[in-house]
Parts: sequence; C-alpha cells; structure tokens
Amino acid sequence: MDREAAVLRAEMSRTREELDHKIARLQARVSDLTPQRLTERYVPEFFLDRMIGGVLTAIGLKMAWSQYRRANPSRAERQLRMRAVLAEHW
Repeated sequence: MDREAAVLRAEMSRTREELDHKIARLQARVSDLTPQRLTERYVPEFFLDRMIGGVLTAIGLKMAWSQYRRANPSRAERQLRMRAVLAEHW
C-alpha cells in the first residue's frame, strides 16, 4: 500500500512537472505573439528601409502602368495609329 502511494506521488509530481513545462512554453509563445513583438518582426525597423520599399513600389507601379498603357492604348492613340497606317497606304 505504501509502495502504491509512492508510485502515485511520483507519477503526480512527474505530471505536474510536465504541465508546468508546457505552461512555461505556452507563456513564452504568448509573449512572442503580442502586437508589439509581431510589429517588430514584420514591420521594417528603419526609415531608410521604408523609403527604399516605397521607391521600389513606385518604380514597379510605373512599369506596370506603362505595360498596361502599351497593351491598352487610348481611343485617341488608336485613331492616330489608324491615320498613320491609312496615310502610308494611300
């Protein structure tokens, strides 16, 4: 009987240690998921990084817009091109 109680106490203390360890890991994970930590992780830290990102975004938008305009000319541009083609053939 005494031996069974000792086994149960050992099992309980081992289970308690495992739970304490899991709680400690979860608390560490929660502290890593605070809004401030997430912002530090995903938002550029330096002003220069933000400026470079803005410039690169602007350049990419300009390139995409020029490709769009080249693929989809305005009505006036189509008319000018059509006049040029007609003038060559007449």
